[in-house]
Amino acid sequence: MNSLIAWFAENRVAANLLMFFILIAGAVSLPETRMEILPNVASEHISITIPFPGASPSEVEKTVINRVESSIYDIEGIQAVTALARENVGIVQTEIKIGYDVNAMLEQIKAKVEGIAGFPQQVGKPLIKRLSVRVQALKLIISGPADEHALKTLAEQIRGSLLAKPGVSHIEIGDVRPYEISIELSEVELHRYGLSFAEVVHVIKSSSLDSAAGAVEGISVSVMGKAEDGEDYENLVIRSDPSGGRILLSDIADVQDGFQKSHIASRFNENPAVSLRIYRVGDQSILDLSKTISEFIDAPDMYIPEGITLHIWEDSSKYFRSRINLLVTNAITGFCLMVIILLLFLRLRLSFWTSLGIPISFFGAFWLLPYFGGSFNMISLFAFILVLGIVVDDAIIIGENIYTHNRRGNLGLSGAVSGAQEMAKPVLFAVVTTMVAFSPLLFLPGWEGKLILAIPVVVICTLAFSLVESLLILPAHLSTSTSWKKPEDTRFQKLGALQQKFSEGLENFIRDKFRPFLEMVLRWRYASIAIFVALFLVAIAVIANGWVKVKFFSEIEGDVAVAQISFASGTSVEVTSAAVQRVESAARRAGEELKNETGEEQIFSIVSSIGKGGEHRGSVTIEMAPSESRTLSGELISKRWREKIGVIANIESLDINSTLNQSPPSIDLELYGQNIELLRTASSALRDELMGFPGIYEVQDSFQQGKDEVYLTMKPAGRDLGLNLSELAIQVRQAFHGTVVQSLERGDSEMKVIVRYPDEARNSLWHLENMNVRLPNGRLAPLLTVAKVEYGQGPSVIKHTDRKRVIKVQARVDESMISDGDVMEDLRANFLHDLPYNYQGIQWQLSGAQKQKSEALAYLKKSYLFALVIMYILMATLFRSYSQPLMVMFAIPFGLIGALGGHMLVGIEITLWSLIGMVAVSGVVVNDTLVLVDYVNNKRIEGVPLEVAIRDAGAARFRPIMLTSLTTFAGVTPLMLEKSLQAQFMIPMAVSLAFGVMFATVVSLVLIPAAYYVLDDIKSFFGMRGISHFVNAVETPEPVVEVVSDKAVEASQLVLDADTLQWHIGLDEAYEQGYQKGLTGRGENDCPYEEDEVSASWEAGWDDGLEVHVKKNSEVTA
Repeated sequence: MNSLIAWFAENRVAANLLMFFILIAGAVSLPETRMEILPNVASEHISITIPFPGASPSEVEKTVINRVESSIYDIEGIQAVTALARENVGIVQTEIKIGYDVNAMLEQIKAKVEGIAGFPQQVGKPLIKRLSVRVQALKLIISGPADEHALKTLAEQIRGSLLAKPGVSHIEIGDVRPYEISIELSEVELHRYGLSFAEVVHVIKSSSLDSAAGAVEGISVSVMGKAEDGEDYENLVIRSDPSGGRILLSDIADVQDGFQKSHIASRFNENPAVSLRIYRVGDQSILDLSKTISEFIDAPDMYIPEGITLHIWEDSSKYFRSRINLLVTNAITGFCLMVIILLLFLRLRLSFWTSLGIPISFFGAFWLLPYFGGSFNMISLFAFILVLGIVVDDAIIIGENIYTHNRRGNLGLSGAVSGAQEMAKPVLFAVVTTMVAFSPLLFLPGWEGKLILAIPVVVICTLAFSLVESLLILPAHLSTSTSWKKPEDTRFQKLGALQQKFSEGLENFIRDKFRPFLEMVLRWRYASIAIFVALFLVAIAVIANGWVKVKFFSEIEGDVAVAQISFASGTSVEVTSAAVQRVESAARRAGEELKNETGEEQIFSIVSSIGKGGEHRGSVTIEMAPSESRTLSGELISKRWREKIGVIANIESLDINSTLNQSPPSIDLELYGQNIELLRTASSALRDELMGFPGIYEVQDSFQQGKDEVYLTMKPAGRDLGLNLSELAIQVRQAFHGTVVQSLERGDSEMKVIVRYPDEARNSLWHLENMNVRLPNGRLAPLLTVAKVEYGQGPSVIKHTDRKRVIKVQARVDESMISDGDVMEDLRANFLHDLPYNYQGIQWQLSGAQKQKSEALAYLKKSYLFALVIMYILMATLFRSYSQPLMVMFAIPFGLIGALGGHMLVGIEITLWSLIGMVAVSGVVVNDTLVLVDYVNNKRIEGVPLEVAIRDAGAARFRPIMLTSLTTFAGVTPLMLEKSLQAQFMIPMAVSLAFGVMFATVVSLVLIPAAYYVLDDIKSFFGMRGISHFVNAVETPEPVVEVVSDKAVEASQLVLDADTLQWHIGLDEAYEQGYQKGLTGRGENDCPYEEDEVSASWEAGWDDGLEVHVKKNSEVTA
């Protein structure tokens, strides 16, 4: 390492080429790096969707869900299996354990599911896929006074025009029903012509087709006869006779070529609307996509009818620009503050080259970021702000040490090499330990863990390049100093004078205040440590008593708020539509009130939709003022909106979310068992129990009101007529659910052709009971003749977790009144403890956010224990000691006291982001402590007495430790003071780091010296004399030192002869002795040292001291 440092310092061309290579590589990678608001989180879930047309949830559970769960549950690598049985479909999702290849697991699951034999004929082909998260760049809303067909046709034309433009590759039409050809058979006409439902279906399938018929003499032959539209289907011949008589499909059915028989509809500001969802694919830039769409709206290259408006909605680029501008502004401000602080502590030239390490390190990280799947987003850019103050620490330590060598007279290449080599080892180990501290965040489980993955990636990459810059590039830049100029001799007179004044003040503070204080700490070392221990116990009590709230998951402020409305399955579309209109009206009223109160628009536009996920569901979305300029949070606007909505009769749920990552319920429990009625009773009791706590709101469970069902059983008469239960089920399902006979391509979308009974027949129990069933002999018989019809009620949705029926019970907690921890402690001790006894067969488990929080904390405990072991090994290697690393690690918990105090002072909650800031603080504590202890060890190897070594180490490391802490604090201060709503979720991390590093300064300069001395006391108590227990050095007797009371010559007149002094004196102490001698104005030739380097340090100190002496005398004379 030393030879590499020396080679680069001597070969400045190589150092500059390395610097330019890093800068150019980063600059080239910048435009190629993906840009997005939040990281594109890859899913580790595999979904299995199996259609079962016409089946009830109970039938889907029994026939599909149970069999799929049994087939895949024992596959190694599956973390959890959840399932949902709905009407007509079963959905099973598997969560894959960390470390397993999701694609390989997908193939195993496919093989298992596709190998299941014995599914009923009506069960469709399983769709098995890895869940992917597509990133929607923006939505283009097309609205106006037009019908559904006209709007969709226009949307298709606009879609085609946009897809022809470069950089646009994926657009979906939404908020409109898909095309469908519906063939509705008349039971009367079927009976009149002696036809059956199945016969008509068979004729349509066999009469409407295109088929290859082979080749003749190399010419292909095809049969063409596939119907393409409703008119073609109307003209299909169902039956004919030799005399020319024909029964056309139009004779027995009503053929409708239009939209699907559903009730999907959307409105934008009260006008009918259709949307185009535009997605970012691969490394496409959301900025480029937004620009392309905006240019099209401003100057469309096709005809847009009068009255039709095009509106960009949920434009990710707008959010991206505002948030990135905020972070970049804070980063630049923080950088400027850091440079100002550096200029106070260091000379202009040294400050410049030290601060240059920041862009070099950042551009190095820009270069590597795409190779780790990273992107520029809110999280990664905040990580750069987080590391802004930390990244310069190693450059400060190296640069300040070179500065110290220059002050002692060791100039030019020799001073740069000596200064860098002297600190290379502790700096290297300090940076690596910080990387290790951040490494557990690379594998944090859950969605939040994947969201913050960018932080450790950015920090580790940036620190790696900062190490390269500080050891290989910085010494080369500082090796050109051939003379030690006084600040007044520089070209920046005022700045030089300010630096000189600040430097003198700092020197005086260290000498007159800090040194005596440190000596007192060393004398009262046990009391000093006891004070820190007491502070730590107070910090624990503060958290335990809830004086600082802990909220694991924090919300990210968004610019839209979405209200999700849900009724019981089977609710009519009219009821849902009325509720949606009520929520719309409430949004308009809330917007008007807020405008009157604030004087500014708070709600701009309103979009509503009905039918997504069923006719019983609807949603209303409001566009709020941009969060960077809005004075009211989305939560407050949503609260006002909810108040205006009031109570909606018979509604199951009304959820309003105004964040980019919806905050999950604080209480999330699952009750499981096989008895659905007992589950329902237990969940109702748990809901009542939760409602009894103060501060609990939005208590709900996942049980949905049962839906009316009809059960058919075969009568003996039906069996006597040759009918079997399977054939009966097929005929009833085809008639009332309908059957898909063909699929057509219309434009870029698929259109289904469905044969069914008319709506009035399918929605009537009378028609069901009186439908004709085709018997094996071709005759027809009424359903009631062959089957018994019974009525009942079944669940509308059945949920499974790990093969068990479950009901979720969720609630939100007002942290100002009670904590979720207190609620769970009470529930565990009482209700949940008695649950198996009060409700036999019913158990409980954590779910959702609570489960993720529990898993994350368990992972962090395990991973950080491992990280601490690695850090111990690294420090033990550096110190060549088993005990000193324990002393350094002993300081880590105390460094977190400052972070906790910062949260109390600012009045914010501790979140997952706070913990990340605390990780950074622990790295700073280790860095400062490691360098300090290494300095003491080196002094002791030189033979300096313990107390003198500790005192000198504190004085010598005071400047760099204080400088690194102040630059870190300055780097995050702008963000910590940010008032913009969109930055609030990041402030806890900034607070942790800012206040944590300042307290870490106290820990490094006060606690560690005391702990070092106590450790030596322990060694002495056990009879381990010398320093070999701590460092691998030759034992040296501690010389007796006496200090003369005259302050001016305190350090320069030790009662030892000159030879003894040269044997153990350090360069710092030689400089200090010369400085004190110079303050007396005499003794120019009194240097007691003969060694060149030590003598040069003494003389440099004497020059600086004499200069101060002359200035003071001139001021007195004046």
